[in-house]
Amino acid sequence: MTRPGLAAAAAPASFRPMPTRAALVLLASLLAVAPTAAQTAPSAPKPEKPKAAAEAPPEPIDGLEFPRANGTFLGLKFQGVQLKITFYDAKKKKVAADAVRIAARWQDHQPRRAVLLPAGPETLQSPPVFKPPYDYRIFLVLVGADDRELETIQINPALLPKG
Repeated sequence: MTRPGLAAAAAPASFRPMPTRAALVLLASLLAVAPTAAQTAPSAPKPEKPKAAAEAPPEPIDGLEFPRANGTFLGLKFQGVQLKITFYDAKKKKVAADAVRIAARWQDHQPRRAVLLPAGPETLQSPPVFKPPYDYRIFLVLVGADDRELETIQINPALLPKG
């Protein structure tokens, strides 16, 4: 049956459709052989390379991790109502503080200021002056041994861990 307006294409004399049963048998045999043909011979196991001195994973930084411009890190955290800042190197290991003091200023009900002084070789700590709620910003100025400003940092104390 042909549609009106379309000429019927004549099939070549050598073309004969394959019987359905023969097509199914051919398809089943291809599907059975294909997975085995796709498998390759197992390769020899690769020799394990001896691990070079495996470095221990870095210790977690105590408090909020704050990256510095020189590639080192600060760990900022509240201990009660005191702000504690710990110094870390690029590999996140504690190092001696490069600041001799830190000047802090903030404004809650009124302008306030405090100086963080050494509490250990790698830690500077404030007097007990930071009181909740922590809905203000703290501006920190790190001061070096020669009374020169090393860095200025602004933090949101609401993000700092309490402990």
